[in-house]
Amino acid sequence: MPQNKQQTSLRRHRPFYKQPLFFFVIIIVVAALLYLAFRQPMNPSTDTVTNSNPDKRSSGETQETTQSSNMTEADPSTTDSVISSDGKTPEKYEGTDPNTYESLTGSITTARFDGDKLLVRVAVDQFLSNGTCKLTLSDGAHQLEKTANLVPIASTSTCEGFDVQSSELDGFARPISINISLTSGERTGSITGSTE
Repeated sequence: MPQNKQQTSLRRHRPFYKQPLFFFVIIIVVAALLYLAFRQPMNPSTDTVTNSNPDKRSSGETQETTQSSNMTEADPSTTDSVISSDGKTPEKYEGTDPNTYESLTGSITTARFDGDKLLVRVAVDQFLSNGTCKLTLSDGAHQLEKTANLVPIASTSTCEGFDVQSSELDGFARPISINISLTSGERTGSITGSTE
């Protein structure tokens, strides 16, 4: 019997590395380490380390870095989004800045009849703090003029909008041609289109 007692004793006292619970714990620890090693930071631009002397890169000092893939300082003349001269507002346009144009430019975004009104909306490419928009509607035989203020929005401008009552257009043949004359200080421009 002593031999059975010894075998029973061996079964109860297996080494810890042969226990199933040990392998389960090891798997959890490895998984947690892999997760921490390969996870991406939520906001990479805020993870920075500063250095008081960036010229000594070979010493034990750290240098200022941003945790982001392939982030380099770009030449402002080659990028699509460049910080403007005030240092705050990014430009929205690719190529030449429309604010530097001699004349004012834009487009008619809406020119349609809605119920008993003709709605005319205009987008101006330049950022203008003041100015006027003069709407001229014509069918060749009739003409109607209205004026509205230019309003700055974000990095462009718009006309306050024109809602022309259908009764003011009695006798006009369709389509009606639209001309918008823009004026702001010394600069002027013209936008043309027609109703639907």
